Amino acid sequence: MTSAPAGEARGLLRFFVVPGALIATNWAALLGALTVIGLVPALAAATHTTGRLREHPDAAFRSTLSRALGTLRRDAPTSVLAVLVILATGFDALFVASLPSPSRVFVVGVLIPPAWATIAWISAYVQVASEAGSASWFEVAREAMGLCVSRPLRAALAPAAIIALSPLWLLAPLTIACGFSVPPMVVGALWGAWGAESREPRSSARPRVRG
Repeated sequence: MTSAPAGEARGLLRFFVVPGALIATNWAALLGALTVIGLVPALAAATHTTGRLREHPDAAFRSTLSRALGTLRRDAPTSVLAVLVILATGFDALFVASLPSPSRVFVVGVLIPPAWATIAWISAYVQVASEAGSASWFEVAREAMGLCVSRPLRAALAPAAIIALSPLWLLAPLTIACGFSVPPMVVGALWGAWGAESREPRSSARPRVRG
């Protein structure tokens, strides 16, 4: 009985490299997100890792977790804001459901734009934080605002993408499998290669937004 050629075996194993790295990234990000204040650092770390899955797939778990822990203090305020937005959205939905139809339409029209803009900014913050290195919170927040301004269409589409991907992070089996790895990867791809320059060594850690 003969074994499969070595090249064929390696090819078969390569087929499982990316899914395995996505699962490892997901578990590391999930551990960070469970702390609540680590939600945004975990998403930013997952965005960073999933953008480079083929570079070091065997280190996906370790690199994601270490990066999330390294930026925990800086990104904690944005994590709190993200949690408040999630809670406010839930309460607003219950409040709007209790209103009569004419008032409901008006209130929804008033609430959606600021909520949409806030979610877009948080999404941009995650994208910038994934490449920001040792930049301060203020620098990352400012660059996230600049990213929204320079890419308004992507800023408008980012919340829609997050809503479309919500089953991945709302349904427990999918959450455990890929809820914190696939959504950051997709939303990061939507924003585009903002961090292309930051991958090269630079004398300054300050991030820059590319148009």
